[in-house]
Amino acid sequence: MTQDLTITIWYTAAMVKDRGRLQHINCLGVKVIGFYVPSHPRHIKRLKMNLAVVFVFLTSLRLASGQKVANIARGRNVAQSSVGYGGGPQRAVDGNRASNWNQRSCTHTNKDRRPWWRLDLGKRYKINTVTVTNRRDCCGNRLNGAEIRIGDRLDDNGNANTRCTVISHIPWGHTRTFQCKGMEGRFVNIVIPNRKEYLTLCEVEVTGEPAGNNPRPVVNIAKRGKVSQSSIGFGGSPHRAVDGNRASDWHQGSCTHTNNDRRPWWRLDLGKRYKITTVTIYNRRDCCSNRLNGAEIRIGDRLDDNGNANTRCAVISSIPAGYSRTFQCKGMEGRFVNIVIPNRKEYLTLCEVEVTGEPAGNNPRPVVNIAKRGKVSQSSIGFGGSPHRAVDENRASDWHQGSCTHTNNDRRPWWRLDLGKRYKITTVTIYNRRDCCSNRLNGAEIRIGDRLDDNGNANTRCAVISSIPAGYSRTFQCKGMEGRFVNVVIPNRKEYLTLCEVEVTGYRRPSPENLRLSGKVSQSSIGFGGSPHRAVDGNRASDWHQGSCTHTNKDRRPWWRLDLGKRYKITTVTIYNRRDCCSNRLNGAEIRIGDRLDDNGNANTRCTVISSIPAGYSRTFQCKGMEGRFVNIVIPNRKEYLTLCEVEVTGEPTENNPTAVVNIARSGKVAQSSIGFGGSPQRAVDGNRASDWHQGSCTHTNKDRRPWWRLDLGKRYKIDAITIYNRRDCCSNRLNGAEIRIGDRLDDHGNANPRCTVISSIPAGYSHTFQCKGMEGRFVNIVIPNRKEYLTLCEVEVTGEPTENIPTAGD
Repeated sequence: MTQDLTITIWYTAAMVKDRGRLQHINCLGVKVIGFYVPSHPRHIKRLKMNLAVVFVFLTSLRLASGQKVANIARGRNVAQSSVGYGGGPQRAVDGNRASNWNQRSCTHTNKDRRPWWRLDLGKRYKINTVTVTNRRDCCGNRLNGAEIRIGDRLDDNGNANTRCTVISHIPWGHTRTFQCKGMEGRFVNIVIPNRKEYLTLCEVEVTGEPAGNNPRPVVNIAKRGKVSQSSIGFGGSPHRAVDGNRASDWHQGSCTHTNNDRRPWWRLDLGKRYKITTVTIYNRRDCCSNRLNGAEIRIGDRLDDNGNANTRCAVISSIPAGYSRTFQCKGMEGRFVNIVIPNRKEYLTLCEVEVTGEPAGNNPRPVVNIAKRGKVSQSSIGFGGSPHRAVDENRASDWHQGSCTHTNNDRRPWWRLDLGKRYKITTVTIYNRRDCCSNRLNGAEIRIGDRLDDNGNANTRCAVISSIPAGYSRTFQCKGMEGRFVNVVIPNRKEYLTLCEVEVTGYRRPSPENLRLSGKVSQSSIGFGGSPHRAVDGNRASDWHQGSCTHTNKDRRPWWRLDLGKRYKITTVTIYNRRDCCSNRLNGAEIRIGDRLDDNGNANTRCTVISSIPAGYSRTFQCKGMEGRFVNIVIPNRKEYLTLCEVEVTGEPTENNPTAVVNIARSGKVAQSSIGFGGSPQRAVDGNRASDWHQGSCTHTNKDRRPWWRLDLGKRYKIDAITIYNRRDCCSNRLNGAEIRIGDRLDDHGNANPRCTVISSIPAGYSHTFQCKGMEGRFVNIVIPNRKEYLTLCEVEVTGEPTENIPTAGD
């Protein structure tokens, strides 16, 4: 860093208008002393020229020293009025000024009335400048007349805040900086007022410094909650309303959808009581926006009528297509937030729901559905209606949706839930079939106890089901009856028994938890969008189209791995197999447990071999306290697809835990020789190992001479290992011969540092871990020497530990 300089500049009273330039030089950390001299026009002109030269020189000097004005917009939370053509709002803060649309770094709204884009800085800043990069390949005049607005309010989505400036014009592909002179605010909006238009921004950069007085952050607490709804129509699951995506076209895949239900509802469970301040609802844009007219927002702690009997906050008169509306609930208290359309048969669609509030002091005991933790069985299986469907957390009530149980036409058909140990049962809720035959449940009994005489049907009776309307549910109070087994049985006649969901609440002593909740997951590859997280999403749905099963490509020795973060004594591993096809793919798979990552963890000790699991069923494997941090499921010795619909693990922590293996690359800064096709260097450290280019998570340079990618860890580390994920869909041999270099120097962009290894080859879509044996350095480079080539990296992961001697980076 340069030291402060003292510059003596002579100026006159006639140069008052140039004092702004002097102030800007002061902002560069340079002291300026002015003296008054007699005015003379020729001297004044010469001094102005000299002042400009000094300004340019000092700016260049400060930039050469490495001191930069930080862009506080980079990586912050952003939103916009709509998403058109895939141009999400994050593109404007990705650090890439690429201005051609096909480079995938420009935002895009639909043709909205008053389209807007908003940056949330998280706290109030004094904003100095806002820099906007305009689109180059077309339509650069769309930004003409746009306004930049700054403030702390979210009225009108932030567009009611104070105006900094109006963008008269930015030439196509050019960048222009606007001075906001310390305007204070948390939100920076760019809005096109008074016309219907597309809004496209290729980059927005903001400079400023934190303001002293910062309002309390407004947090969307809906994203922390669990959600459910009356039914799922057309695949529109309830989780879509809290996925953080406000896209409002159905085909964008982010809106919920029920069937055409009588009184359809959607419910958010916040886990504890909150004082609710606001509820914001985003309506569908492409059709049917009037369906929400008359819907009610209800808040409270009760689950009577699925939560729809709680106190009403507001009635939604209407929300225009593709728009949102915020409803003030004024601190109403409750754990549940419901949106329900009363008094008519309707489809309910929500494209996003956002809730603000703060925890209330008095929180009731959590209501947990303990049925989903149990094992189930029934008198017989008819038409493929397995007993697990009643505890798959899917309340869909049409048979063709594949979530209802079905027995044969049995004498005294029954369904049984085994909770594993005795509970005090508070309630049992049963969801009846909607499309036909709802009266089959009439006269069924709920029985609770510890005995298995007569398959559990001889236990004590809690209630008799007189009737449940088609497609509806009913909750039965069992008042603390104790037992391990919960049975639903139709006595005294020959009948089919169908249950679309059974939910049970009650209390018990703590038992081994499903460790999946605290773990990270990965797998050999991702095929057909079947990401590894689906196996630990808490959803045991076993049909592929329900979107809850993992899927690899057809790999040689495909694998899935759970990282528990520390060593556990593993008691059991339960695996749920796919139902709709291909169940025999799991035959011969191995479960392996240990602390090593050799061969991606597949070299750890084997717990068991999976001989077979019937289609749509689960099987629990006893691992008898085997110790390890990693649980792998691998299919050895053949090329195969690996699909898991749910994996559940029980165990307890061991006292001897190895030091956590942390990917330190995620916290570093990255750069590369050039950016080709929008493949920015950040993609290699985004935590996403997707290896197909079209999935948008791989870097890409131009065809450079000696292309390189560099990770700056910020300080010196002892590097243990570097794992590189190669591209799958094409061109995997481009990495052949690349070098990994580690050190503290920036000569030749860091490519002159000592070499750890040479990458001979990495198969398409695979990863390889390179051992660097404690080499020390701040920078990790991957460079292809001696040829002109494209460099693509789909993920780079680095492990190591800081050294005590931290150098300062050189120029």
